Amino acid sequence: MRVRNALIYQIVFIGICLSPLQATEIMSPATQLGSKRLHGEVYYRHMADQELEINVGARSPLRVGNSTITATSNTELESQGSGNGVMGKLTFQPFESGLQYYVLGGVSTYDLKIPSGSYSNSYATDNPGYVVGGGIKYTLVPYTMVTPALSLEFSATHSRYQLTKFVSGDGKVISDSSNRLTLFEIQGALMASKKFIFDIGSVKASIDPYLGVKVSRTRAEFDELSTGANFSGTRVGVSPFFGFKFKPFPYEGIVVEGSVLNETSASVGLTFGF
Repeated sequence: MRVRNALIYQIVFIGICLSPLQATEIMSPATQLGSKRLHGEVYYRHMADQELEINVGARSPLRVGNSTITATSNTELESQGSGNGVMGKLTFQPFESGLQYYVLGGVSTYDLKIPSGSYSNSYATDNPGYVVGGGIKYTLVPYTMVTPALSLEFSATHSRYQLTKFVSGDGKVISDSSNRLTLFEIQGALMASKKFIFDIGSVKASIDPYLGVKVSRTRAEFDELSTGANFSGTRVGVSPFFGFKFKPFPYEGIVVEGSVLNETSASVGLTFGF
């Protein structure tokens, strides 16, 4: 019974802790693209560290005399997550209005440390999971040579991962696990950017720094495949972000982005415009 209760706690911890782990990168400034313009990004992302406070509830039946009562307990835990992934994003602006549509997808892994006494148990993927999604961006204030651009963005992503490795905090237990995690995230972001154009030899180059804040709501479904048990959790996170797009050539460049506070992450990749 004690072993089963410990397993239930660990499953609930994972289901709730991982819910905000995969916040979606923006990877493009607020500047409008132009009518019938297509842009793409291919990038690598790294989640260095994420501190989470988790309120975990559990119930267990207790036999008192001839009666059975239910005992309820709540525990707040601080867990740490990290992960790496390769992503692609394709954006299209059909009209001059500044409304953009995009799709994204890629593969990603993660590691998770969950407190257990004086140690932290670790869970990890053996093979990468997948991420797919899409969204819209609207330029509220367009970029001009004098004024910066301001945009509002909404996105939705679906992710699925297999948790296949477990290591106890003291390192004495290393085993395979059979768990599946499914995440559905809705995210909104408000962003400002200012584009600067300059000459590099005979070529017109540009740099477009941007910053903003994103708010995400993620629903996590955790399935323990060996027993058929299912656990879920929902969490809302807020993260400021900042980055820049540098294009030394008309159609190619690099993009760099970082995020702080609720998550500490960094992404870098190539950008293409047509």
